[in-house]
Amino acid sequence: MGKEGFFRLFLFVFVTFWLHACSAGTEKDKKGIVSVSIMPVGYFVDRLTDSGIEVNVMVPPGASHATYSPTTGQLRDLSESGIYFRIGYLGYEMAFINRLSGINPDMLVVDLSEGIGLIRGEPVDHGDHIHEGGIDPHIWMSPKVILDILPAIKNALVITYPDLSEAIEERYPEVYDEVMEVHLVLEEVAAGLEKKEFMIFHPALTYLARDYGFNQIPIERHGREPSPAMLRQVIADARVQEVSVIFIQEEFDIRNAQLVGEETGARLVQIRPLDYDWTGGMKEIIEVFKSSMK
Repeated sequence: MGKEGFFRLFLFVFVTFWLHACSAGTEKDKKGIVSVSIMPVGYFVDRLTDSGIEVNVMVPPGASHATYSPTTGQLRDLSESGIYFRIGYLGYEMAFINRLSGINPDMLVVDLSEGIGLIRGEPVDHGDHIHEGGIDPHIWMSPKVILDILPAIKNALVITYPDLSEAIEERYPEVYDEVMEVHLVLEEVAAGLEKKEFMIFHPALTYLARDYGFNQIPIERHGREPSPAMLRQVIADARVQEVSVIFIQEEFDIRNAQLVGEETGARLVQIRPLDYDWTGGMKEIIEVFKSSMK
């Protein structure tokens, strides 16, 4: 191949690559961006839009939703977002909400905790953070609550992205039925159990316990790891309640939970409340209830 032929080939490849890059950038702009606090909410946005919108997750996997600080890239994507779905009372949200809104004043901010029966108590000190007003933020861990907030997610998407409204409305019944199935199975499993006590290191299943009649016994008391005296009391409570399962989130130190398990014979199970696959995660928890609690 001569120099002229090589130059033409190079020019063709360069122009093709450039057009593809421009097309990709245009497609990204066309799709738009939606920001969400946590990955489970991103899961429902993806399901409703068939991944037709780019999702910017503010708290990535493995990070603490209590203390996380958004990166420059996340804040840039937030500034280009049409919607921000916030859980409501996560530690980072309470610290950053004014700044988040100021970055993009035209953005629709949807607080998914509005209208939900929130679980309140005294302000709880978790060492590195405090649940504002004693409100437990883990609303997404109850299928019953997800059924209540799905309409808010769908309506905000339809309003903000009318070009996707038809597709979203078509997918909504399927997504709703998916959550309803999890809800009904959990109701059935809970109704068939005589013992409904379980232990958990950090109380992330408070709304699930309330909505389905379980008794959640936290190892972490008042937001702090238990002292030796408190740990002895936790072990005594577990024996009295005949606790058969202890849930532990992967981001927490497992040693205290292991000790309680060794002393009581309870099964130790890791859960991942911030995982993307909400449905899969809930089904795993239901299987633990079925196999470990009678």
